[in-house]
Amino acid sequence: MSQPRRPRKVIAPVRQVVQLGALALTGEWLWVGALRCPYGVPFVSCTHCPMRVCPGTWLQPWVIGFLVVSSLLAGRVFCGWACPMGAVQDLLGRIPKLRALRLPRFGRIDRWLKALKYPMLVLIIVAFYLLNTRFAIPVRGHGNWSLDAVRVSWLTYDIHSRVRVVVLVAGVLLALALTRAWCRYLCPLGALLSIANRISLFRLGRDMAKCTGCGKYPRECRVYTTPGTPDCVLCGDCIEGCPQSAIAPRLRWRSGESKSPQPQTAGGENG
Repeated sequence: MSQPRRPRKVIAPVRQVVQLGALALTGEWLWVGALRCPYGVPFVSCTHCPMRVCPGTWLQPWVIGFLVVSSLLAGRVFCGWACPMGAVQDLLGRIPKLRALRLPRFGRIDRWLKALKYPMLVLIIVAFYLLNTRFAIPVRGHGNWSLDAVRVSWLTYDIHSRVRVVVLVAGVLLALALTRAWCRYLCPLGALLSIANRISLFRLGRDMAKCTGCGKYPRECRVYTTPGTPDCVLCGDCIEGCPQSAIAPRLRWRSGESKSPQPQTAGGENG
């Protein structure tokens, strides 16, 4: 007897195309901001930066506008669909992870580690006012992708800028060990948008009449969380991955939803 044909997944390939498009548009900005930005805190003073060749001078207002609108409508949807750092993290996330990070016991400390991004947000806000005072002309090169310009920039940095580079690079490389580690634990923008997740118009919700609390999500979620929580990035994987088709976008104030059952955590997280 033939097995029933599984529905074709549509959300994942569409999201990946959108992610790659956003990465192509903002990738140069991410590169310059992470490795050549003259400020201690990158990506927040682009319109005032003397580095006129950086695409952030025209990209930043559009990105801020998109963040405000999208966060009010759907919380962390930017993180799941358009963030260039998230796209890089997802690409690195395709690499097989350490076995130790796939064990069930890791999930028990994951929620405590996720709280680290909130102190990071406070630190970034304070550091912005203390460190974003450097208006020296930044290092120029043959192009924004010049490795020599990155090398010279590093030599001219103060200690704060060097720490910033190390933290950003380490945050990206952590994805080799744990899927979206930067997004889960360190991203200050993710912390801010997590707050928006609590008030946004739309969210992912579960039909509790169908949900069996099987624990597939968070186990197979890229950020190890359940739909509709502050850490959900609305990537949509759980919509097509739920075995009971119990998950769907819905209005936040829709009535008639009961409290979620406790998911089973056996089997570990996806790493």
